[in-house]
Amino acid sequence: MKTASTCFGMICILAVVMATSYAGAATTQAAPAVIGASVNTVNHVFPACANVIDVTKAPYNAKGDGKTDDTAALQQALKDHMGRHRIIYLPNGTYLVSSTLMWSKKDASGKEAWGFTWIQGQNQAGTIIRLKDNTFTDSTKPQSIMWGGGFGSADWFHNYVEDITFDVGRDNAGAVGLQFYSNNSGAIRDVSIVSQDGKGAIALDLGHRDMNGPLLVRNVMVKGFAKGISTGGVVNSQTFEHVSLIGQSKVGLANGGQCISVRSLRVEGEATAVENNGLMALLDAQLVGSGAAAQKPAIVNGRGRLFTRGIRTGGYERAIKSQSEVPAPDGAEIKEYISHKAASPFGAPAQSLNLPVRETPDVPWDDPTKWAIVDAFGADPTGRKDSSAAIQKAIDSGATTVFFPGAYSIQSPVTVRGKVRRLLGSGNWLDYTAKSKPDLIIADGETPVVVLEHFAPINGGVEVTTARTVVFRSVETRVTFKAKGDVFLEDFCSHGPVFQGQKVWARQLNVENQGTHVTNDGGELWILGYKTERGGALIETRNGGKTELLGNFSYTTTAGKLAPMFVTTDSSVFAFFGEICFSGDPFQTLIKETRQGKTETVGRGQGHTAPYVSGPAKP
Repeated sequence: MKTASTCFGMICILAVVMATSYAGAATTQAAPAVIGASVNTVNHVFPACANVIDVTKAPYNAKGDGKTDDTAALQQALKDHMGRHRIIYLPNGTYLVSSTLMWSKKDASGKEAWGFTWIQGQNQAGTIIRLKDNTFTDSTKPQSIMWGGGFGSADWFHNYVEDITFDVGRDNAGAVGLQFYSNNSGAIRDVSIVSQDGKGAIALDLGHRDMNGPLLVRNVMVKGFAKGISTGGVVNSQTFEHVSLIGQSKVGLANGGQCISVRSLRVEGEATAVENNGLMALLDAQLVGSGAAAQKPAIVNGRGRLFTRGIRTGGYERAIKSQSEVPAPDGAEIKEYISHKAASPFGAPAQSLNLPVRETPDVPWDDPTKWAIVDAFGADPTGRKDSSAAIQKAIDSGATTVFFPGAYSIQSPVTVRGKVRRLLGSGNWLDYTAKSKPDLIIADGETPVVVLEHFAPINGGVEVTTARTVVFRSVETRVTFKAKGDVFLEDFCSHGPVFQGQKVWARQLNVENQGTHVTNDGGELWILGYKTERGGALIETRNGGKTELLGNFSYTTTAGKLAPMFVTTDSSVFAFFGEICFSGDPFQTLIKETRQGKTETVGRGQGHTAPYVSGPAKP
């Protein structure tokens, strides 16, 4: 994605527990009863290898003792490995810093980095980057513990910060915990951002640069600060799930114009919980006010478009204040509210499908001494030689985790079978020249759940032939489905996926191909945060399929006249979705819906897709 500079048009727009074991059962549970974040207690330990950069080892020798200033050591590790598809690993410890840790657009050789940087802690509670007390004291000139990029272009891909606590210490009123930036794929997972005395400007700043996203923020806990999370700009969308914001003095979540989706949000304190001046889908929120909150609404919707469902509040003057087309209901609990009237070719009631939501499952994090590292079986981590046979040997070795620390050439398909339940990359590619189609075949095996994570990209694609549950987490690839198992997509980039009868749960989905982007053929498709580019139908739903799309938007860059944005045939659809177009060629037909042989359309100027509701009117 490149920078767009012309004018735009917009349609609608803490309990902490340490764990020492590696085991844990895979789960595909329903939506949790407890809303918000929890501290991930898994110890993420990696085997010693060249692409896992342990900052406590030579040449960096960070101490992590809470006394030694580790700024220089951590900054040098960032400089040396920026954009190199490596895991910059921080074992448990407290890493004291006295200035901002800066990401760079250049790698160590001076070449363009383009992102591809992964900062990984051992444990969310145990790995702490702590700012020295009395360092960033000026609240009018905020400075961050870590600045994660933003270089005037939306080409900063596949960046990750996971399993770390950012602690701004005391007497740092101008401190920002983390400024993060990524495009197409990127995530902050299992992160805590805390202020020991409640002071600080912003915990998580996602609005420090425009064009930030698509990206995912998942399981993040914030304590203190003036603002908990801040977003800004109008592109490129951000998706949040399982977030707790405790004790902010101004606002918990402030959306300054971005297109965002939020699920499972808990806010506690005297400040306004949520401010929206963009496009926001907000589901399953528990907002608990105290003190001065009694004189405030929990949610303030300014000039934005807002969809809410499952909102529970207490201690506020009311749940929602919205100056919009549709007045907000009174009361402390909101089952469902949409700030603007729906577009519905056949006059369906303005309400969501409320499809069942299931959490993304995981599998145990195995003892790294028992992993099958593909290099040990003869795979070439430089990608120069064909590693197909070696990777197959690693998969068939009996290990449950197979690790890909480098980049690998695959010239014939590799079958994922046997005991394997996790394929883990280092954010690097498989089969860059796409000589094998597919690269991986996910077949039947001994485990009910198979997880593929941190590959960017798998260029020859993946074929799923098993009815087992398959999870794609932080992966870029094409997928062909030949079986009807459950599918979970989390921080996932693809081209033209066709779902045929599967149940699919997607969080932060990015699809940018020309032509039909996503097809739901008779299945159930639930999406929290969807961003697209280029022309063609963005979702086609047919043969009785059910599609529920909860944010975000189309960045219409080419050929908006090619096809309707949404095509629906004898199916059920709810979409809360916007469009931004810098090219002067936006979608001319937003909706084409056919029911029992009769077709109706909604064109530009006739309606919008925030929301679009399919189906006949209730009698």
